[in-house]
This record gives sequence, structure tokens and C-alpha cells, in this order.
Amino acid sequence: MKTVSLDVHTEASQLTVVSAEGEVLLEMKVATNAEELRRVVGAIAGPKRVVFEEGPLSAMLHEALAPLAEEVISCDPSHNALIALAEDSNDERDARRLATLARLGAVRPVYAPDASHRRLRSLLRHDRSLGESMTGTKNRIKALARRQGLRCRGASVYQSAGRAEALGRLSDAAARWQMQSLYRQLDALRRERVGAHRVIEKAGRPFRALLSRLTTIPGVGPVTARTLVAWLADPGRFRSWQALNAYAGLGLGQGWTNWQPTGRARASRRGNREVKRVLFIAAEAAIRGDNALARRYQARRACGWDPSKAIRDTARTLLKIVEALWRKKSRYDDSQVRVPTVTPDPVRRTKARA
Repeated sequence: MKTVSLDVHTEASQLTVVSAEGEVLLEMKVATNAEELRRVVGAIAGPKRVVFEEGPLSAMLHEALAPLAEEVISCDPSHNALIALAEDSNDERDARRLATLARLGAVRPVYAPDASHRRLRSLLRHDRSLGESMTGTKNRIKALARRQGLRCRGASVYQSAGRAEALGRLSDAAARWQMQSLYRQLDALRRERVGAHRVIEKAGRPFRALLSRLTTIPGVGPVTARTLVAWLADPGRFRSWQALNAYAGLGLGQGWTNWQPTGRARASRRGNREVKRVLFIAAEAAIRGDNALARRYQARRACGWDPSKAIRDTARTLLKIVEALWRKKSRYDDSQVRVPTVTPDPVRRTKARA
């Protein structure tokens, strides 16, 4: 099978075709657009695999070339040290090296979700960006009010009555105009976010049944459910529960040397940040209710676990529940969540008494 490797750039990409024996058959520069890539790759005779490094254009490349090749691989560039650490790097050499890695099976494929999942991911990112912009605008409003000696109690300064009072107490015309400008920005962002929520709800319709099941889990609301659906896409794509746990950033980091662990295991800093963030938010919400997850958290704390470790255990349990409901197509059952028996650590009790 021939290997077609692409060193992708915005305007043009370097294309290299290598035979099964490793002979370079073709090297050329091709415009990075779907029509031109389909024309060039479609003209290559025989079975072929296409490989390129994951990037902003990966989804477009995958959609354009999947019908023309037996295999399309978008690979993780952080594992291609032969390319990243090369001292004589250029487009032609990088494309050849990528083809060599693909022939040897030394590339790590990145999962390519379908269009509906990509659309939902993009909309959720945009909604979060709008929320962060709203928070920043509110902070600037509050900061300006405080610089002018105005007291800000909660959200009163953002409401209609609070706005009128704040503007009326500003004697400086420039400060009053600045405050009005910030209010206009906040109103515009609110309108945009309302529109974003409508579009997100429409984009989530293909997953309505799944979202309905996930929102039965304590602490999991519509935003958390949509985020999990968008980024997990299909839990069956993970080789094991440990792989899913690592993807969500809930695994443990542990170094080894001489076949022995070095130091204590620590919370992983890797994983998908969006999934990790919403799982911790859901865990914080769940432990405030009356459910098995809250009882599990309290049992962990009673056993002497640190709050950070106990909340991580709750987030990990939430992920396992999500995976089970997704696979079994069932709804949340509080009785199925295991609550550990409280067995306080005698060492911790001794230290506490001391």
C-alpha cells in the first residue's frame, strides 16, 4: 500500500508519495483546499493511506480524502519526535519522515469525530468564550464603579435599577460615558449568548435521547451533558476504562525507574480540559445534594481523604456512570452507586489526636 503524507500549511501543503518498499514516488506542492487535494490524491493509482499531523485543518482534510483512500490518519504531532526534534527540518524532509513513521506504524492516530460532534464542540467553545467575555465586562463595570467610590453589592450594579443609580451618582462625564459603553457591551454579549443557546440546543437535537439520560445524573445539567457528548463522542473508541479516565484527565501520574515507582502518584495534569472542567463542576454540584454521590464523598472524607482527592474520586465516579448510561442506554439509578464503608485511617486519627 502506498503512503501519502502531507505537511499541511494554510496556503499550500507538501505532498509525498512513498511505495510499500519505502521508495519516494512523488513529491509536489499542492494547494490546501478540498478540491485540489481530491484531484491530486484521487489521481494516485492503487490502494493508499493518507497521513498528516493533527491541526486546525484536520477535519476538512479527513472529510475531503476519506472517500479516496483506504485509510486516513490524523496523527498526534507530540509523539513524532523524529520530526519535531530534527535539526534539518523543512517541508520536504518532514513529509518524508512522516511517511516513514506511518509505514513503520509509529504514528499515534487522533480520533476524528463526525460533523455533528465537531459542530457541537465549536458552538460550546463559542458559548464559553461569550460567557468569559461577559464576566470580564462585569468585572470592568465593578472596577470602574469602585474607582469612582460607588459601593457594589452583588449583581445590583448590572440590573436596571442599579444601573440608573450608578450612572446618576457619576459626576464625571467621561466616567459616565465609559460606564454606559460597558453596559452596552454587556447587553450585546447577553443577546449573543441567548442566540448561541438557541443554536446549541438545535445542534444537540440528534443526541436528544442521550442528553436526556445523562441529565438524570446528580450534578449534570444540560451544558455538562452537551460537553460530554461533544468531546467523548463515543466511549467505545477507548481501549479500556483507564484510557477513558486518562482522556478526561482523571488518571494518576507515576514515574518509574529500575522497575520501581519514583515518589508518590500524583493527579494527572493531562487530558481533555473541557471534559475535566465540567466533570469537576458536576461533582461539586452533586456533593451538595442528597444522593449516593454525596454520600460517597462524605464517606471518603470520613476516612481521612483530602477534599481534593475526594472530589476527584467523585468526578471519576461520575465519568464511570456516564460511560455506563451511554453504553446500556439506561437512566441513572442511585442504588447502583457504591458507597464505601467508613473505615477511618488509624494513622490519620493518631496524627489528629496529637
